[in-house]
Amino acid sequence: MSTPGPGYRAALRRELAHLRRDRWDLGMLTLFPALAILIVAAMLIAGVPRALPVAVVDEDNGTLSRAIVRAVSASPAVTIAERPETFALAERSARAGRVWAILLIPRGVSEGLERQTTPAIQIFYNATFLTIGASAESGIRSAVGAVLAERGLDAARARGLPAIRIRPPVVQATVLFNPQTSFEWYLQALIQPAVLHLLAGCVAVMAMGRELQGRSLAQWKAETGGGLPALLGKLTPYVGVLSIWGLVWMIWLVGVRGWTMNGSLLLTLAAQALLIAGTAALSVLLVIGMRKPSFAFSATALYAGSALAYSGGTLPLGGGSGFARGWSQALPFTHYLRLQMDQFLGAPVSLALPQIGVLSLYLVVPLGLCLLLLRKPEQAA
Repeated sequence: MSTPGPGYRAALRRELAHLRRDRWDLGMLTLFPALAILIVAAMLIAGVPRALPVAVVDEDNGTLSRAIVRAVSASPAVTIAERPETFALAERSARAGRVWAILLIPRGVSEGLERQTTPAIQIFYNATFLTIGASAESGIRSAVGAVLAERGLDAARARGLPAIRIRPPVVQATVLFNPQTSFEWYLQALIQPAVLHLLAGCVAVMAMGRELQGRSLAQWKAETGGGLPALLGKLTPYVGVLSIWGLVWMIWLVGVRGWTMNGSLLLTLAAQALLIAGTAALSVLLVIGMRKPSFAFSATALYAGSALAYSGGTLPLGGGSGFARGWSQALPFTHYLRLQMDQFLGAPVSLALPQIGVLSLYLVVPLGLCLLLLRKPEQAA
């Protein structure tokens, strides 16, 4: 069994010695990922938004409107934070961010059940914060709909109308794979690997950038050999530790919180390690090619920082511009996320093989280009 070459060992020892000396760089690998996992987990542990503050403007103050207010008050999704007398006052509260939605019950609603026409009950929600506003609107709408259905039947019976015998076709919608419609599973599956992706790129720039003396890597090449073993030795601590943090996150999500991985967990973890390794290799290539860590940091922030937005996990890209779709396909995170979500849903392993191949290219191609650039004569420091 072969052992790692001297270049690999020299680069690895050099990197480990630096991490022992520099607590800030060590903290980027230890404290920062731990805090990221803790903050995101604490923020999303409730799963579904509850008790969102809303305002109710009751211009009718009749029997039906009071029943609606009681139903909205009993809904776990929202809480009635304000009862302004006019819609203008409620709108002012919405603009100030004190409430996420407004329920307007117009005058004449209670008597409307006895007439042919009924004034419209209106729900206004803050679409600037689309997810929260839509959740508040949904909670209000469900409560109001239940009251109107019950009171409508009561009004029909009171007027002596016969029961409807014909049952129209019923549309049933069933939520697949996330029946609780939990934000914890959905957002953690997006945010945590995106954080590790960005962090891998940043620590790789930090690690390679400090080897520059002016614009030269001559000393690092002299001490480590500057070949592929040296590159692998330099990246091993960062890729290894961040991959362990990816495992910790997956243990929390699947093992502790109980979200089911219907496909292959090992395949997903392997793909995540490939993503981290490929990201580190790509950012090291930026340092070696640009010879300016500040430029490499900016480029890393561009491709890794925009990865979540262009991954297709938050916003659909099917109707997007050609640039948006092309940029999405060019980013490694897009291919990892597609594989990860497929495995959460239980897709066959064969469906993941193309994504594994693409992620492997993000590792092999940048390392190959790094070797070509390192063969060039170094400029004077």
